[in-house]
Amino acid sequence: MLYRYKPEEGRNVRQTAFWLGEALAAFGGYSLANWLDRFAALRAGLVPGVERIPILGLSVTGSNLAAIVVFVVASWLWIRYLGREKVADHLIEVEVEMKKVTWPSFREASNSSIVVITTVLLLMGFLAFADWGLSAVFDLVLWRRVGG
Repeated sequence: MLYRYKPEEGRNVRQTAFWLGEALAAFGGYSLANWLDRFAALRAGLVPGVERIPILGLSVTGSNLAAIVVFVVASWLWIRYLGREKVADHLIEVEVEMKKVTWPSFREASNSSIVVITTVLLLMGFLAFADWGLSAVFDLVLWRRVGG
């Protein structure tokens, strides 16, 4: 379903978008399960005598069941959304444009970072000096005193 439309184009960006969405859905399910654990009725086990699912190690509780249902529904909706032609075309275009990007080397990136940090420090020093000077001038003009 994810690759039904133009299956050979934009595979990397589609997979990236899919897995980021799945991670978000998993986090949402996990958060929902923790939030639902506040309620005693959902925290209790659903199947008597079975405390945990053997392979997953999950407790068989109402809160975990609700979280799994939310995760499955969110995953299904996410796959349907990513499979739409308009969305797939956008993701394909993103991958095409990203292939055109010229990425800087480590040396270029570090030199640019040094220039930016130096500029910020110089500007910070200038503004601090201007603030100190203007406050001294205003103290002298307004209250006729020199120094803090």
